[in-house]
Amino acid sequence: MAGMQWITEADGVFRGGGVKGLALAGALCGFAEHPTKPVTTWRSVAGASAGAIIASYLATGHSAQQMLELARSTPFASFADFPLRSKLAGVGSLLVAHGMARGDAFERWFDEVLEGATFASVRIPSANGDTPAWRLKLIAADVTNRRLLVLPDDLVGYRLPGSSRLIDPDAFTISRAARMSMSIPYFFRPVELEDANGRTAVIVDGGTLSNFPVWLFDVDPAVTGRLPVRPTFGFTLTGGRGVGGALTRLERLTPWGIRFAFDIFHTAQEAWDARFVSHSTRVRTLAIDAADVATTQFDLSPEKQELLVENGRRAAKAFLDGFRLEDYLNTFHARLEGSSEPAAP
Repeated sequence: MAGMQWITEADGVFRGGGVKGLALAGALCGFAEHPTKPVTTWRSVAGASAGAIIASYLATGHSAQQMLELARSTPFASFADFPLRSKLAGVGSLLVAHGMARGDAFERWFDEVLEGATFASVRIPSANGDTPAWRLKLIAADVTNRRLLVLPDDLVGYRLPGSSRLIDPDAFTISRAARMSMSIPYFFRPVELEDANGRTAVIVDGGTLSNFPVWLFDVDPAVTGRLPVRPTFGFTLTGGRGVGGALTRLERLTPWGIRFAFDIFHTAQEAWDARFVSHSTRVRTLAIDAADVATTQFDLSPEKQELLVENGRRAAKAFLDGFRLEDYLNTFHARLEGSSEPAAP
């Protein structure tokens, strides 16, 4: 049977992982450069933490090569904006403000990169009366109300502190939403909003609940009556070290309680998404080796940066070499429109 005609556009979902996100940028270039199965256009994109940064940059009209150039020039070290530029002062900030670093340096930098873009710039045109929709989805977690948030959709249930009006997503800056999504607990200060009941809601890194939300753009034919028209590819990371990765080198000296807390945190980040992918999305998920890089290793050497980029490029080529559109299945076991093969039961 002849294969389906290749589709050069797709939706993309990007896993969080701090500075390890350089590998994701390399993989995007690998997708664009593939000799027979290139993907050059990303229609709808989503991510958590570092994946939110990549998704935001793509959604605002930038190419894979521009993404890689940005990643290479990103001032990672400046994001660790501890008070007085001191880790010791950061520990004091953790006790008072619930985060060692302010997170302001990242937000200022990213807002400049995106030229102040708001979610209005990524809104999908719709007919009168249709529910608003956006091409960009970022994952965050409201730990006060124990909710997984999909931004900008869920912003309508919150107010900015001191405001009497609910947030208008189209007026909300993408850089602020990305700041919410990458607020690694304990490392960055959480972002605070007010919920509809006037209670302060503490917002942290979306990766604490769903670090790899590959399900976001899936179409259920039983509900919509149609099959998906383009694939959704997931970009995930394997290996590397998580938050607090430096503790592994001092494991014998680290109190049991602290190591146990980080183990719980990393399990919360990864266990659900790993199970979800293993049962329904393996065929469309690209896994990239993050070597031994830690999530908050902001002083990454140029050599380590290039290693991550090349790991991403190689993984993308190997993935596309073996990928067939006919094999595609989304979370609802739906194949792409135009496939002559029946959907899995």
